[in-house]
This record gives sequence, structure tokens and C-alpha cells, in this order.
Amino acid sequence: MTPWEHHADLTRERLITIAQLIKRGRNDALDRYDPSIGCTGWTLGCEAFSFQKHQIAEASLSIDWLEVLNPSMQFVFNIGSVPVRFYRGEPDDPNTRTLKQSYSELRQFSLFCTEELVNLTEQSLYRFAVETDIDGSLMAVTFVVLNGETPVLTWQVPLDEPVSKISPLWVEGSDGVDLPAPSVGIPAKKKRDGTSE
Repeated sequence: MTPWEHHADLTRERLITIAQLIKRGRNDALDRYDPSIGCTGWTLGCEAFSFQKHQIAEASLSIDWLEVLNPSMQFVFNIGSVPVRFYRGEPDDPNTRTLKQSYSELRQFSLFCTEELVNLTEQSLYRFAVETDIDGSLMAVTFVVLNGETPVLTWQVPLDEPVSKISPLWVEGSDGVDLPAPSVGIPAKKKRDGTSE
């Protein structure tokens, strides 16, 4: 089963978009990583989490199906009507912090209609598992549906596929301005005494 067969809001394009945002945030943190000024694996992890949150929050301003429910350290966002979080780790080995549901998630589940709740048990959790190499670089992003501690659906997001639109192609005021025609001519030569010919 694919995520979009599990829930219609979890389309392939949307999951790839979120994975690309996560990748961009982690790469921004890696670009700033400098052990010579005191950066450590801990600071890299903190910045990667913060930058990934920032990428998703900024994208939510221009993507209609993406909404931030909880901007705190328990960062929760909606893909359509599905509340989602991300964590660093393997998809089939979530830690206890990953398994906790935030108030935002629980409240969002109350908005599902009865037919959707049949497909989504009360304990289903939706997560992006971010797998990293020893140097902190991104190895894989997997979308995971958890039922309790058990992954019932895992789908590795293809990171090399292009994303349709993350930011708007047109923003207000980007039409340009009217300029007067330029003056065209041959420049005058100056004499040694500073006067023009």
C-alpha cells in the first residue's frame, strides 16, 4: 500500500515536496557546520532541526495544502488534513519521543470524518524518518505510518525527483516598472584642457 492509497491527502508530489524541504534545511545546517569555531554533532542536529522547521513553515505560507499546526519544538504540520511530524532515525525503529502525540495532532484527528477514521485508527501516527550518515549528511527520507510502536506503512521518498512548486512563481509587484527610453549617442571627446570638442 502507498501513502496516497492510505489517505488521499498524502500524495506522492506532496511527500516529495516535504522531503525536499527537509533536505534543504539539513543541507543549510551542513553548509554552516564548522568545527574550527566549536560546532559539534549536537549543534549540527539542533540547527538541522530548526532549519528544517523553517523551510516547512516558510513553504506553508504559499502552499495551500500545507499548514503549521504547532511551531514549537513539537513541530507539527498538516499535509491536507493529516497531522505530520519528522524525526531523525530509522523508519522501523522510532524512539519514545517520536511515538508521543502532541495536543495539536490529537485535536486534528477529531476533525476527520467517520469514514476516514475507519481507515485511520486513533493511534496512527504520521512521520518522516530522516536518516543521516555519520557526518550528518542526508541518506534517506522515509514516510512512515505508525500504529502504536509498529510501522504499518513505510515509503522511501525519492529525493532526486524534481518538485513542482515550492515557492510562488509570481508575487505582487514582480511585474516590473516602466522606464524611459535610454539616451543613445557617441560620447564627446575631451580636450586636454578639460573642454569638450
